Amino acid sequence: MLRRLPLFLALGLVPVFSPPVECQKATPESKERKVNLVSGKETFLQYCASCHGKTAKGDGPAAFVMKPSPADLTTLAKRNEGKYPAGSVSAILRFGRSFAAHGASDMPVWGTRFKNLDPVHDPTGQQHIDDLVAYVQSLQVK
Repeated sequence: MLRRLPLFLALGLVPVFSPPVECQKATPESKERKVNLVSGKETFLQYCASCHGKTAKGDGPAAFVMKPSPADLTTLAKRNEGKYPAGSVSAILRFGRSFAAHGASDMPVWGTRFKNLDPVHDPTGQQHIDDLVAYVQSLQVK
């Protein structure tokens, strides 16, 4: 008795079988967080605008009593050869301009404050800093 071959074998095709799901190599999900410019703006207005101004030009209501005057944050990229210094901005937000051992920093250190804002979902405060850094980047003059 002749047995009929399955059509894919008769046509010379080799079936491709995938391993069971539990044997397939798992691809790690991206841990990269997306920044939220709306949240960054809200954070900026609440924590930064009193010194840097609502437009980040260094003209906030408290700026007139400060020596040195607050920086114009809209020109950070321009002052850094056209490259926005995101890492430096993030470090200043977290640690201030100078180390505590070298005296007081030029501006408040918000890193510890941001840790307390959402200790469950953002225990390090990094999401707030990332949002704020991205918002300031969006303000850069061209």
